[in-house]
Order: sequence, then structure tokens, then C-alpha cells
Amino acid sequence: MEILKNPHFDFLGKAKVFVTLSLLLVALSITLVARGVQRYGVEFSGGTQIIARFQKTPEIDKIRDAVEKVSPGAVIQTYGEASQNKVLIRIGSHEGEDAEIDTHARRVVESLGREYSQNPVTEQSSEIVGAIVGGELRQKAIQLTVLGLLFQLIYIAVRFKGGIWGAAAVLACLHDVIICVGFLALSGYEITLNVIAALLTLVGYSVNDTIVIFDRVRENLRQRRKEPLIKILNDSINQTLTRTLISNGTTFLAVLGLYLFGGEVLRGFGFTMVVGILIGTYSTVFIAAPIVVWWRNFSEGRKAPAAKAAL
Repeated sequence: MEILKNPHFDFLGKAKVFVTLSLLLVALSITLVARGVQRYGVEFSGGTQIIARFQKTPEIDKIRDAVEKVSPGAVIQTYGEASQNKVLIRIGSHEGEDAEIDTHARRVVESLGREYSQNPVTEQSSEIVGAIVGGELRQKAIQLTVLGLLFQLIYIAVRFKGGIWGAAAVLACLHDVIICVGFLALSGYEITLNVIAALLTLVGYSVNDTIVIFDRVRENLRQRRKEPLIKILNDSINQTLTRTLISNGTTFLAVLGLYLFGGEVLRGFGFTMVVGILIGTYSTVFIAAPIVVWWRNFSEGRKAPAAKAAL
């Protein structure tokens, strides 16, 4: 199955333009995070989680309306089996009000009793996630992402017998994660455990795309050793372009549906996946491949003066 037959696009010919664009986006994303624009969910910032059991099947929209009156921005989702009629309510902590976190939980339950009296809460439990615990979770999430990238770097370096291949793939993945976080900050989405799961999934997708192209490059290098690396890379990207469009295109349609119709709970996850699929496809072509070319040119440039000096 071929969407494009024998494409001959000059992807690497426009590399400088796209790399410059990427650097600007990365700088913007880092600036947004550094200035505290990025919001964090209860898991990372601290707050209260309430599990409420209702007498009848809960209506999430009505529950959200009741909770919003006393705790704007709370995250509400179904919990456990549908037959249990349980709902999970996450309330973020308020600066300077750590001692009153349990008070906020009580206000939420009271608001549900007033505004949603037709379906009363039969039992409820709550737990407090302190800011220190949230900070530890945030640190562990970063460590997990960094370790994943490190192991991928080692594997690809061994598999392709060269550190630059692994470094290019990891830098492309890091580029994807940073820009995705920047888009999350701009769009007002919180960093939650669901979003972390989406970012780790995107790391896998991005690396997979890069490996497919690099594997085709390796095959072509064996058969066309006298040709320039930039031409082999460009041809390899064109040869795998149909596969990239089909695999990433179908995934994109799936996550787009998840974002549009998955409901409020999965909105952040779906948004991250939609942005990440687009950015990951872009970085495989315009970030990973140029890094390999530039490093090869840099290495050969250093070897040339050394060879002349030896003579």
C-alpha cells in the first residue's frame, strides 16, 4: 500500500529553517515552564482527593456544576465499576490554606448535598496529598523520563554501532517532550499522571519512527557506500514516508477522536497525544536526521586538518 509513489522531497534541504523554528519553540516552552505558567494536577501540586458513592448512577455534569460553586477547577471523573456509583473528585491546594484542605473537602460534600440533592452521597472518603509528596512525584516523573531516554540512547548506540544515532534519536524525543509541555502550558492543561503517561507513550512513538528511518539508512549505507550521507538520509526518509504517514496518520485519527469525544477526564491525555504525534513525526524528519548529518560533517572537518598535519 503506497500513498505516495516514489517521492523525492528534499527534506534535509530545508533543515536549517525547521531546526531554527524548533529552537524557538523549545526556548518558548522552557520560558513558560520557568515562569510558572505550567499548571500541575493534584498529584504533583498537592491537594485533596475525595471518593464519593452516590445513591444512584451519578451525573458527572451536575456533580461538576455543584463542585465548581465551592472549588473551581476541580477534576471530576468516575471511579471503579459503574455499578458502584462512585466518583473521584480532585481539589487542588490553595496557597496559604494547607491547614484548611479538609475544610474544602467538607464544603464540596455539603455543596453536593444542596445542589444535587436528588442523588445524595451515601458515603465518602478523602485523602490529602501534601505539597512535599506532590513535589516528590513530580521529581520521580522527570527521573523516569530521563532514564527512559538514557536507556534508549544506549540501545540505539549499540544497535547502530555509533553514539550519534542514539544521541540524535534522544535529542529528537527530548525536543518533542519539551514542546508538548509548552503547548500544554499555553492551552492551560494541567500536568497529571495521565499526561505523564501520554508523554512517555510519545517518546516510544517518536523513537520507533526514528529507528525505522535509521534502519533504512543502515541498509542503504551498505549498498551505496560512495554516496554522500545527506543523500542517503534524504532517500531513506522518502522510502519510508508512506509507512510514516500510514502509521502516524491512523494513530493521529484515533487520538483526535479521543480528544474530541473522550470527555473531560481524557481531554489532557488526548490533547498531549494529538500534539505529540504531530511534533514527533516532524522531529523524526527535521531534527534527528539533520543532527546525524551535521555531526558527520563536523567529524570529517576535524579529521581533515589532522590528516594534513600528519603529512
